[in-house]
Amino acid sequence: MKTTAKILSALLICFVFTSCDKDLLDVNFDTTVKATIVAHIDQNQTTIDDYVVLSLDNKDTHDYLDNIKGVTIKKLNYKIISFSGDRDAYIDVDFYADNITLRTEALTVKEAYENGVIFEITDVSTLNAMANLLKTNKKTTVGIIGQCTGANGPIDITDFSIEVTAELGVTANPL
Repeated sequence: MKTTAKILSALLICFVFTSCDKDLLDVNFDTTVKATIVAHIDQNQTTIDDYVVLSLDNKDTHDYLDNIKGVTIKKLNYKIISFSGDRDAYIDVDFYADNITLRTEALTVKEAYENGVIFEITDVSTLNAMANLLKTNKKTTVGIIGQCTGANGPIDITDFSIEVTAELGVTANPL
């Protein structure tokens, strides 16, 4: 009888200590978040600063937003998905997330659009900094800021959209 009591006591102690470990309940999953920067350049405009909020809140993450323990950016890219206007519109911009410069790029907007150029962010420290913003704030402002010109002088009215896509790994705890 003493042996049975000792075994039951040992099992009870193990159960108490392991059931207190909330990390055992962590869930890991992948999700993709997207946002579209809508850029407009007026005639003779020389600077550009357009942005959008990229939110961590989607159908995969919504139930865990208050319990996110970690975010990893597996892939981050920008792509021009629409264009109209000055076919020679040229921009020299920083792609950014809040106060982090993700990439600097100089391009003719129409060429990048027609060629389907995907601008991938690959610098690990930059991706980690942005992932920390998403973990902490559940969102980040992504945008472009810089200069714009036409090929032969002032730019004509130009509109384009840039889709921002972040493929994420998320660790959360339902408690």
